[in-house]
Amino acid sequence: MPDTKREIHEARAASKRRKTMKQNPSKKRRSTRLLLATGGLAASAFSLISWAHTKTTGAPVETQNTKIEDGTSRQTATVWTGEPTGPGGAFEGEGREQQLRLPKVFDALKIQKGSAVADIGAGGGWLTMKLSSRVGKTGTVYAEEILKKYTDYISARAKKAKATNVKTILGTTTDPKLPANALDAVIILNAYHEFEAPIALLQKIKSGMKPGARLGFIERDTDELRREARDAYKKTGQIKRRVTESRDKNPYTDDHRLAAEIIEREALAAGFKAVSLLQLRDYHYLLVVEKPAK
Repeated sequence: MPDTKREIHEARAASKRRKTMKQNPSKKRRSTRLLLATGGLAASAFSLISWAHTKTTGAPVETQNTKIEDGTSRQTATVWTGEPTGPGGAFEGEGREQQLRLPKVFDALKIQKGSAVADIGAGGGWLTMKLSSRVGKTGTVYAEEILKKYTDYISARAKKAKATNVKTILGTTTDPKLPANALDAVIILNAYHEFEAPIALLQKIKSGMKPGARLGFIERDTDELRREARDAYKKTGQIKRRVTESRDKNPYTDDHRLAAEIIEREALAAGFKAVSLLQLRDYHYLLVVEKPAK
């Protein structure tokens, strides 16, 4: 029997998913299927317009709409600036590695011994330390954050663990300040929904990657959010960026979700090509894109 809030929440979510699949078997996702066609999207199609979001109660939820240089408005979630380990230690929760299926994630991104990898929006460094073990002494992990208290925390953590292959980078909201053409892979774990200027930042990330290198986004969504994003693009030819945000003060359910459809279209607009989509657990997914070889 589950004996923690997290386990209870996940058990309920799993039960609900199983019930939905039995009632609507056509809704079951195939984890390796790409959501979108990857060719022929004109630059003019990438004006990002935010959607208002309401809770199930109908009350509006506050989100940030940021105007940037290209004149578009992108909806982003409230940026986490609290404890490096997350609310109630949620970013370091027991079972998170299994929840995110990290070995499969690393395999999908071709991360191996000796790889140079970046962890964008690294927070307290939970994923950074997992990557450090994966790439070994001959590899390098660049832990990027926009808050100095997080990079300081990661530096101390790596020093304590004698992880000499970890390097911290203090970036900005528009530039992660990665070394040029140096990276074999990049991961953005539950942080992309906070990006104020996603396409601009993705282009900067791409410049730090080697040709053929892979970028992985780990986020959460639902079938409904994917369907909404797909229908909106079909009707308008525009990316409708909608970030859902609940604030129930429960660290296990107070979350942000962003449709994989939207991330893939933004990545294509930044010059990447789509590779694969892998379903993880608890509504998480891994979307993989690649920097073209030429």
